[in-house]
Amino acid sequence: MMRNKKVLFLDMDGTTLDDDKQLSEANLDALCRAVKAGHEVVITTGRTHSSAGYLREHYGLDRIGCRYMIVYNGAAILDCETGKLLYSKTIPVEYAARMIDAAREEGVYLHSYTEKKVLTERDDENLAVYLKRTSMEAEIVPDLKKAVDRPPYKLLAVEVRDPDRLLAFKQNQSSWIKGKVDMYFSCREYLEVVPEGVSKGAALQMFCKMREIPIEHTIAAGDEGNDLSMLRAAGIGCAVANAQEEVKKTADYVTERDNNHSAVAEIVERFLLNSD
Repeated sequence: MMRNKKVLFLDMDGTTLDDDKQLSEANLDALCRAVKAGHEVVITTGRTHSSAGYLREHYGLDRIGCRYMIVYNGAAILDCETGKLLYSKTIPVEYAARMIDAAREEGVYLHSYTEKKVLTERDDENLAVYLKRTSMEAEIVPDLKKAVDRPPYKLLAVEVRDPDRLLAFKQNQSSWIKGKVDMYFSCREYLEVVPEGVSKGAALQMFCKMREIPIEHTIAAGDEGNDLSMLRAAGIGCAVANAQEEVKKTADYVTERDNNHSAVAEIVERFLLNSD
């Protein structure tokens, strides 16, 4: 490893991508120069393997040398060059079933995933919005509990019209989830249900341990609640200007630019290309 090599852990939606889910030329150019200088860029997202892989290939991040991905909010770490799964943790089927029952009882939209598709029993506005944002396809099933026959990496509750319902849903599950699953928001409309102990921050630390990377050589960039753990875990935690206030308060650095104006390029220039 080169002496001053840095590793940048990048959230995608709301951080690296703009509001139209596009990657700016300025961001791509900065990331390309960082990799050419010997640094490493790790896609770190709540998205699935296939959805994150699509972004990696569609925007040419694979071609500039972005080899690793942390997906499902840290439930899996992938080496895209070899196809090897370096780490994974899943939700036991019985806990997934209990969460599905709870969502049904409260009328909350909830879905899981197959390898490449969203798996859901409700074809409604929440699904339509999610598919548009992620460019994924859906498989509609009559019974989600029966369809989730293997431990999933995560479940996702979505509420686009009345996100406050998700706050109530999360609170109502607090009595049984401790030590079983974790729940947190990746944006106001998305409530993530992940294996207990799974987070982007925990995955960042695990990645660094596997690769023998000093934590002080890491930078993380994010905007939402599911990014808090990795901003805390990294040597330098960066919040983009459009980030939630709690994320800004947690960060070591807040960008002047927002995600629509190449905030990631600002981070790369400051902490990778112009660092000692």
